[in-house]
Amino acid sequence: MNKIYQNCIIITIFVFVPILSLFIGFYYDEDLSTGGAQWDFNVTWPVVLDYSNFNFFEAKTLNLKEPRHFPFHYIILSFFYQIFKQQDLVRLTYLIFSFLFPVFLYLNLTNIYYNHKKIIILVLSFSFLFFPFYRSSALWPNAHLTALIFFLISNYFYLKFLKSSNSKCKYLNLLFLAFATYSLQTYVVIFLFYLYNYFILEKKISFFKLISFCCILGIPPIYFLLQNERMLYLPVTQNYFYNLANNFSIFFFFLLFLISNKLNLNIFITLFKKLKVKEITFILFFFIITIYNLDISLLTANLRGGGFFFKLSHFILNNNFIFLSSFFCASFLIYALIKHDRRFLYFFLLINLMGLNYQIYQKYFEPLFLVMIFTLFNNFLASNILTKFKNVLKFYGIILAYFFLSLINVFFGFTKSLTGFL
Repeated sequence: MNKIYQNCIIITIFVFVPILSLFIGFYYDEDLSTGGAQWDFNVTWPVVLDYSNFNFFEAKTLNLKEPRHFPFHYIILSFFYQIFKQQDLVRLTYLIFSFLFPVFLYLNLTNIYYNHKKIIILVLSFSFLFFPFYRSSALWPNAHLTALIFFLISNYFYLKFLKSSNSKCKYLNLLFLAFATYSLQTYVVIFLFYLYNYFILEKKISFFKLISFCCILGIPPIYFLLQNERMLYLPVTQNYFYNLANNFSIFFFFLLFLISNKLNLNIFITLFKKLKVKEITFILFFFIITIYNLDISLLTANLRGGGFFFKLSHFILNNNFIFLSSFFCASFLIYALIKHDRRFLYFFLLINLMGLNYQIYQKYFEPLFLVMIFTLFNNFLASNILTKFKNVLKFYGIILAYFFLSLINVFFGFTKSLTGFL
């Protein structure tokens, strides 16, 4: 009885409180993306109205009203609008829809880390509701969150297939990943991960059927691409060294959430001690080559993109020192991770390919980066967080600190002079 009572208290504090906080945020029009999510929602709202009237291809020019993303997210919103006819009710319905995120995060985690206590997994799943850009995307419906939800549903069926070998799960896995891609084009990269694994696990005829199914799933986006010119003009980077430095800096920020765990930190310390001279030389060479070829103008143009450490670097020092230091630290961390577990190589290849935009914002990886680390495969970074309740509490506390930091920043406008997201 005491255990049941204890679990009820835990659920009330760590599950219902974050849910309640989102409804309070909805009431006060919270936007911790410093206005970006609200702006995105308002500028694409006419698209939702067009789609609700079944006008999918009315605009033919490169008009700001035309979305750059595939239309599935806006079709979902238009469906809500058809029912409620009010923007606020559409937003509220989407907020309720967004709770599929922690639910399917929980289902993914219980399939991978089934030896861990479910109450601990539940608390961790709902801790993500305090990530600033998740909140902004839930309160101001955003295609990034819609795609992430469908990715979690997709990965859930992939994990179910690995446990049960049910062939239907493979097709549901690819179908929901297609829904994610129909919302945000960059998720098409993740098909490489699943198809590679199916290629290894499946017989040739079965794999051929999966490829054929993917080709069928590719027909709708090709049709929309031909009908919507703006989707053809996605801004792709012209400087891959910029993307490497920028992405690694953002990755380092999120890796700190995991390294705060004592077990993970000790593993990294051991890995660093075992690095050979030639490995350290290789990392330093990679760092120097990247910095030498880095086009700083891509970063400093209106101070857009760059993530947490880039904003912090310019806010405190008005230069790139902190930003470049974070890239340097990330280079060592990522090399050590890949050396310890080669599967992280596939992960970092995927996540970098998803971030090939002309300018990179932290929102592109929040909370996608951590979600993929926790759900793509069993690994020590995630497992060590879930071993004990106090470890999850520490992880939860770091996310809360990040949430309050973002809240304070928005309230006082510390980075108001810097364009983009803190």
